Amino acid sequence: MQVETAYRVFMTHGAAERLYAKETLQKHQDVFRSWLLPFFQGKEVESIIRPDVLALRTRFLERATGIYRQYQILMTLKLFLKFCRNVVGLTCLDPAEISLPHRKQPKVIYLRNDEVQKLRDTIPVNTFAGLRLRTLVEVLLGTGLRISEALSLDREPFDRGIQELEIRGKGGKNRILFFPESVLSWIKRFLASRPDSYPALFITTGEPPRRLARADISRFFIILRRKAGITTRLTPHILRHTYCTNLLNNGADIMHIKELVGHSDIQVTARYYLGVDRDALRKVVRRLNYTVEEPVKGAVTSELVAGD
Repeated sequence: MQVETAYRVFMTHGAAERLYAKETLQKHQDVFRSWLLPFFQGKEVESIIRPDVLALRTRFLERATGIYRQYQILMTLKLFLKFCRNVVGLTCLDPAEISLPHRKQPKVIYLRNDEVQKLRDTIPVNTFAGLRLRTLVEVLLGTGLRISEALSLDREPFDRGIQELEIRGKGGKNRILFFPESVLSWIKRFLASRPDSYPALFITTGEPPRRLARADISRFFIILRRKAGITTRLTPHILRHTYCTNLLNNGADIMHIKELVGHSDIQVTARYYLGVDRDALRKVVRRLNYTVEEPVKGAVTSELVAGD
């Protein structure tokens, strides 16, 4: 099977069976179109061998491709080969033979309390756009939602007065959100200002309204950062980091943070919010060693696959 044909099946499988988020599918699509399809053009999946991967790495050097981009490309290639072996049944290169480049320890960027207050003081809430932005900022700061998750929220649960909501996040993983009263008050205020009945919580201005898209957000935060006079980078994801860091600084258990923000793997949470403290990491992993009952004979067990 040619790489291009297998790629189309891989994308369909990711969307229909693995329920990959839209952003994840777009990242895989970008990697294939920018790198893997041109590089392996006309090649059979079964014919890919280790020297081909070495040639791909050489291409990285020639183009001065950054470590994080290399990691993304090679990770996508590994997932693709794993799919071809385990799902399609092709005899191809074992993805375990492809090593990933070493990435630097991620540095968590978050806002201090005084910077958060500057944001709040800067946003004018006497206009529709300002009230919408303030509400979005409060939702992100108060729940730790990813921006894609926040923009997927509908108004109907809040019209009913909910305080908890189950959502489907990254990788199709469900989790419960807890909305503080302070966040709910901003949501109620924003909804009360809307004359429309459009189902999305966050909508565009003008007629007809539509659900606010991720592409609409970046410019809002660029302008907000400048007006607030904040030197720290400002993105929706940094507000998510701010939420997690505040939880940690106020005594929240790292396991609870993992569940609240929807990480699939405790080590992802630990890597970001416990830094490189090996003792702290070791304690977190030890907490996972619960006593597990022996499975009943004949029962079907499933393997937990950690994901980012």
